[in-house]
Amino acid sequence: MVDFKKKLGVKSIPKKINPIEIYDRLDRRSETGPLRPVQIEILQKWWSNRNKEQDLILKLHTGKGKTLIGLLILQSRLNEKKGLCLYVCPNKYLVEQTSQEADKFGIGYVTMDKSLPDDFLNSEKILITHVQKVFNGK
Repeated sequence: MVDFKKKLGVKSIPKKINPIEIYDRLDRRSETGPLRPVQIEILQKWWSNRNKEQDLILKLHTGKGKTLIGLLILQSRLNEKKGLCLYVCPNKYLVEQTSQEADKFGIGYVTMDKSLPDDFLNSEKILITHVQKVFNGK
């Protein structure tokens, strides 16, 4: 007889922390393809040389995928249990655009109305907000 308790034992699957591996496992929409070479290069350099640093700035030309790179780096931090992850946009219109990108790639996020969401406070999802919410205390 088969002992299903042994077969179905509670085993947690470790979350990936390499951002390229995270992207490969995302439940993204079918129109999204593989990462672009420039995105892979930046993520590899961050992963091998800079992943212990805080407050990094990414500077790329328009349309090169800064939003996705930033979201993958933050997801890596969440999976590594490094604490809260905040994605700050310059205005509320870019919050909407960044949220659409996160939806498109299957990255978990929350936005903020009046108070901080529990999923953010529990380090479960990325908080996408705009700079006015961060600095004026609302």
